[in-house]
Order: sequence, then structure tokens, then C-alpha cells
Amino acid sequence: MDPPSARPTPFASWLGFVLAAAAAVVALWFLQQIVGAILLLFFAIVVSIALSAPVEWFVRRGMNRRLAGVLTLLLFFATIALVGWAVIPQLAGQIVLLVNQLPDFLARFDRQLAALLERYPDLQMFFSGEGAGAGASAIAPDAGEVFRRLSGFSLSLIAGLALTIIFFSTVAYVVLDPRPILKAYLGSLPRAYVPAGMRAYRRACRAVIGWTKASLVIGAIQAVAAFAFLTWMDVPGALVWAVLAFFSDFIPRIGGYVMAFPPVLLALTMGPMTALWVAIFYLVSTEILGSIVAPKIRGATMQLHPVLLIFFTLAFALAFGLLGAIVATPAAAFFSAFYSEFYLKRPLRRDERV
Repeated sequence: MDPPSARPTPFASWLGFVLAAAAAVVALWFLQQIVGAILLLFFAIVVSIALSAPVEWFVRRGMNRRLAGVLTLLLFFATIALVGWAVIPQLAGQIVLLVNQLPDFLARFDRQLAALLERYPDLQMFFSGEGAGAGASAIAPDAGEVFRRLSGFSLSLIAGLALTIIFFSTVAYVVLDPRPILKAYLGSLPRAYVPAGMRAYRRACRAVIGWTKASLVIGAIQAVAAFAFLTWMDVPGALVWAVLAFFSDFIPRIGGYVMAFPPVLLALTMGPMTALWVAIFYLVSTEILGSIVAPKIRGATMQLHPVLLIFFTLAFALAFGLLGAIVATPAAAFFSAFYSEFYLKRPLRRDERV
């Protein structure tokens, strides 16, 4: 007969519980630290799925799939390079123009502030300086502060460049050979759930491609409207800001406000009223497109309810910031597909049947 197994002592039970809790805390901390990498990988897969549409278009016309992937990637990177070649020099020129006009703007601001303080002396308590020179001194930082900011910006630029290279390399690998990713995904599922997992994946892919088409349409509308309005207002670099507005819809809700900052700041050097009208235009166009037009178009192309898209956008933006806002809509597509296939369409157990 086997000897009876010894029961664990209370100390051993508590020690195991503490070690398990510590392991859970370490796992949660690790997930918190790498959430940015997870979102970046997810976005790379989303971009690869979007690029699979032109790849399949070339394949249906008799082209080899590897050659179709190479051609799609060449067109994709060539488009990015063309946009950068057209926008970056113009953007740099507008920044130089803004910097050159900044002293005159600060001088005008000082004069307007001094006149305002003379008319309303009670407002002086809200300003730290005396007289007209307080405005410029409060706005312009010292040389040490500028150096520290530039150093931090340089390091952030290098890190951003490295992440960009990693991101596009991942996109290229997945587009050229998506089979390892797909096999790893299907291999992680129990055998009984493989068909449902494949249906959910295909449904999510169709929704992501629909999201891409909708974003291109909405971005084109925003770009045309921005170019027409900024040209009418004589804001320099209207074409540059229109191109940036085209990509703003890929960052739902907050993308329009991010892209509005440079033209509003440049319009501020032309006059407060010009800046006010430009800000109102971006506010109205972003709210109309982001709250009314975009959810309806995306809901039709992705077959998702607009309320679900708005909720995911707000939730991911609050939880993960800018990157979360970018991946929110594709995440909603994946959630809807997997929820439908693995929960709504699951076979009922005997005790669940009525």
C-alpha cells in the first residue's frame, strides 16, 4: 500500500499563495510595461491586413503572390516617400517662417497685453511681470531650458525613428509571408475552435479593409475642405496642411485636433481673428466628420454599429493615448468578429437549452 501523502503545513500553503500572488503582480507589471509593444505589433498586423487587399488584387490577375507582395510594398513605401518628399520640405519652411515671425508676434502680444492691463488694472494680479515686457519674458524660455528641450526632443526622435524602422520591417515580413503568423494563431486554439477562429479572422480582415477604405474617403473629404478653406484665408502652406489633414482620420477623434495645431499657430502670426476662424473651421469639421460622417461610413463598410466604434475610440484613447486611438477601430473589428464567432454562435450546453 502506498503511504498516505503528507498534508501541506499552513506555512507552506501561505508561502505558495504569496509566491503565486507575487508572480501575478510581476506578470501584470510586465504586461503594463510592454503594452506599447503589443499595440505596435497589433497595428503592424492591421496595416499588413490592409495591404493584403492590393496583394490579392494582383494575385487574381495571375501574378505570383510573393511578387504581388513585393510590388505592393514598393508602392506602399513609394507613396510614403512621395508624401514625405512633398510635405517635409514645405513643413520645414513653414516652421522657419513661423520662427522668424515669432519675435514680431511676441512684440504685438506685449503691446496688446499692456493696453489690456491699462484698460483693466484688476487683471495685473494674474500676470507675474510688470508692464509690457512681462509677456515676452513669460513666453520665451531661457537658453538652458531650450537646450534641455532640444536634447529631449533629439532622443525622442531617435527612439521614434528606431520604432518606425521596426514597425515597417514587421509590416514587410507579414505581407511577404503571413503564413507563420496565421499558423501560430490557429495553433494556439483548441482543435474544436479552429473553424470558428478562421471565420473570425476572415471577418476581422474584411472589417479592417473596410476601415481602410472608409478612412481614405473621409481623409480625402477633410483634405479638400482644409485646402479650400486655408487657401481662402491666405494661410501659407495650405497644401501641406491639407495633406496632413488627409491622414488625420487614421487617428479618430483626436487626429483632427493634432493636425490643426500647426496651421492655427501659423495663422496666429497673421492675426488673432485669422487664427480664430481657422480654429473654428477645424473644430467644426473634426466634430462633423468624427461624430457624424465617419462613424456612419465606417459602420457601413465594417458592418459595425457607430456607437461601438465611438466607445472603443474613447476607451482606447483614454487607456493607451495616441497609439490606442489609432488602433481602436481595428480593435473594435476584431472584438466584434471574435465575440460573434466564439460567444454568440457557440453551441449551447445541455443545461443551457430551454
